[in-house]
Amino acid sequence: MKKFKPDFTNGISIKNNNEIILPKIIKSEVNLLVLPFFVLERKDKRLRTEYREITKRGDPKKEKVWNVSANPEYGYPGPFDREVHKSIEQIISEILKEEGKIKNPIPFSIYDLCNRIEITTGGKNYHRVKEALEKIQMTGIKSEKAFYHKGKKEWISSVFSLYDGVIFRGRQLEDGSITEINLLYLSDIYLQSLNSFNTKSIDYTYWRSLESKIASRLYEILGVKFYGVRNKKECFLRYKYSTLCQLLPLTPYRYISQAKRQLNLGNDELKDTGFISDYEWRENGNKDWLIRYWPGERAKEEMERAKIKSIDDRTEEYLPGPKEEVKKYSKEQVGLINQLVKINVSKVTAENLIRNNDQELIKKWIEAINYSNAGDKAAYIVKAIRENWQVPEEYLREIKEKQQREEEKKTEYIKTKLQEEGNKKRQEEIKKIGQIYNSLEPSQQEEIRIETEKRLPDFWKEKLNKVKAKGTTSKLLEVVLEEKRREIIKEWITRGKD
Repeated sequence: MKKFKPDFTNGISIKNNNEIILPKIIKSEVNLLVLPFFVLERKDKRLRTEYREITKRGDPKKEKVWNVSANPEYGYPGPFDREVHKSIEQIISEILKEEGKIKNPIPFSIYDLCNRIEITTGGKNYHRVKEALEKIQMTGIKSEKAFYHKGKKEWISSVFSLYDGVIFRGRQLEDGSITEINLLYLSDIYLQSLNSFNTKSIDYTYWRSLESKIASRLYEILGVKFYGVRNKKECFLRYKYSTLCQLLPLTPYRYISQAKRQLNLGNDELKDTGFISDYEWRENGNKDWLIRYWPGERAKEEMERAKIKSIDDRTEEYLPGPKEEVKKYSKEQVGLINQLVKINVSKVTAENLIRNNDQELIKKWIEAINYSNAGDKAAYIVKAIRENWQVPEEYLREIKEKQQREEEKKTEYIKTKLQEEGNKKRQEEIKKIGQIYNSLEPSQQEEIRIETEKRLPDFWKEKLNKVKAKGTTSKLLEVVLEEKRREIIKEWITRGKD
């Protein structure tokens, strides 16, 4: 049998040390961002997920149904399988960027997928990744007017899966050849949707940074749906709690206190990281509640950065709105914005902080953030500034010590300066008095000499006599005599003596 060896690659970017360079932005299929597929908790042992929605497209009302069913032998796709599929989306994004179109089959290596997920490449994880790919392939989807086909511009009713086949290295193909590489076949519906560019850019770095699986799932859903409200007067999304539980998917709780505990960890993380600016729970009767979400600076930045004209061509509601007037900032404000960006705060969020918060507080927190124990400094500093938190005690102590050092330095500088000025004044005075002495008559100079020797202390008079007797000079004695001579001349000047 001949061996199958494809002559195409998936454009993986690799450093010299074979470390995978993960893309910051990846393209995800829009339907699968909104509609549920993976469960978020390992303990969720369901075999089926269903989402139903009554829509009013014309008249009469219609119901769309999205049903995901697992193969009992393989189980329902969970959090790890979701990570594996996201790594497949990275490869898809790389191919779309390089070639502009996806073709079956897609070659991949399990070693590469492990690196992308950032797990070890041992035998156990190899097995887990293979199982995840098989589990996704064996999971069926039934759409009744729930999946929008951008190429056909219609809502389709069909039964399909995400993957039509996964062939691992060493397996035999239909033509009898042996593949030397792993091959992934996407289903026709999924493949056509990707090739019609019914995709949305996902910040993969941000997605992975979210600790809560609920937060990362809400990021996917809200990231698409915020396009529909960005130009509306009421710029917020409203979801029933029961609807969100279907979309995430999660098992709904009976009481609002339980529902809040279930979702608010994810809600708070999205708010703290700037993807939503706020959220709000409201009563809705019939043991259900409404949750409102307002887009944050990160979400707005993503929408402004989007280069696509429309998310899915369904309605005008997803068209990007006009750009806001560019806000002019002072040189100092631009400096603060740049410093915030260096801490990984998005530029839009940094500009918003500058516009709406005290700049002195921002300056303090830019310095103080390194004294905090924050894991995500960007999210921490944004929340600290917005909520006017007190800076850490360690920072205040360091500032106080720094001020004390600066005061001591300033005092020493003043002391040195005064000393220099005193020395300069003294030198000028010595020069001036020397000029006066040289201008005197010899008789006056002799008078000064005699008066100078009279005023010497006994110790110096004795020294002077010894010097005269020996016919030698003493530099120290000359200094003393010079000082006394200047003293006498200054007295003459004060008395006005000629």
